[in-house]
Amino acid sequence: MLINFWYPAERSEALKADAPLRVQMLGLPFVLWRDSAGRAHCASNTCPHRGGSLGDGKVVGDCIQCPYHGWKFAGDGSCARIPSLGPIESLPPASRLDAYPVEERYGLVFVFLGDLPEGQRPTIMPCAEYGQPAWRTLAMNYRWRCNYVRLVENQSDPSHVEYVHAGFGMAGKDTQYKVPKINVQEGGPWSAGAMVVFYSPALPDQDMRRMQAEGRNESGSGYHGAASTWTRVNFNATDKMYIYLYAVPRDELDLEIYLVMQRNCMLEERYDENFLRRMGVAVEEDRIVIEKLDPAVPEVVPLGEFVVPADDIILHYRARLADWHRRGWRIDCGRLAAMRGRVACAIPSPARRLQPVGWAVAPVPLLAN
Repeated sequence: MLINFWYPAERSEALKADAPLRVQMLGLPFVLWRDSAGRAHCASNTCPHRGGSLGDGKVVGDCIQCPYHGWKFAGDGSCARIPSLGPIESLPPASRLDAYPVEERYGLVFVFLGDLPEGQRPTIMPCAEYGQPAWRTLAMNYRWRCNYVRLVENQSDPSHVEYVHAGFGMAGKDTQYKVPKINVQEGGPWSAGAMVVFYSPALPDQDMRRMQAEGRNESGSGYHGAASTWTRVNFNATDKMYIYLYAVPRDELDLEIYLVMQRNCMLEERYDENFLRRMGVAVEEDRIVIEKLDPAVPEVVPLGEFVVPADDIILHYRARLADWHRRGWRIDCGRLAAMRGRVACAIPSPARRLQPVGWAVAPVPLLAN
């Protein structure tokens, strides 16, 4: 699992104004809350006093209050009050929390889990169609027992569609089937993907069949950052469906995936159920395969594989993973598991980078670069 990326912590609608949420990301607990102006905040869940769970506390004004001894923390992680000390002018520096940048986009609460300065942070995968009048949005989320790398590689793999999603391909009936040449294109320092033209059968739904008869199909996919992917399906020159997956590793083998689907065709509400049903079928087809892959957690440089040109996007992603590993962004999951229940850890925040000493909660262990 990698720090220094934006991850979707929760749906915006799930974060209410009057109650905090305790969530797990990258194997660690966090607290989410809204202040009196409705702004969302995220911090390490562990109170630096004696380990209270802030997510089980209260929102008091703009602060999160620990349920154990009433300590209060502002959205920037600074301690606002220690009741047992009474009114004092300044509080000890070690009483602060690691707090993280938050942005709400596309109906999701995104949190930057890392310590990079603002100008150096990877971006959130854009969903430019969201909220545009010519596009209709559908959303769903689901949870898989798999590693995030396996999700990204699956979504960036054009050759699996023929066999995993039989309804979208010929299911091996075409003995001349071949994946066309993939021309990987970078979308900046954090993303890459490719569009591919291939043959596909007529869509089963009559309304959808009018958009795309049997024959030419243009679609593509790629990744953005550590755990986000995009898929674009062009039914014809004008009718399109784009699918964005924003995933957060709750733990090494516990992945929550937030799907945002955009379409500029069949915009009436009566078509929503059909699109969601077809998407649900495809998600389940993927899950059945992905959760049984061996190994479940691939190495930075995977062993025991034979790759082919159809895997070029995956190889590009793996090269990026290796680079992010060399930067020292990969959590040492083995050490973290050994420490769990014995040592409280937090992902270093931007404030900790500026002031690296004087923190009560230990930084999460990272693998050497």
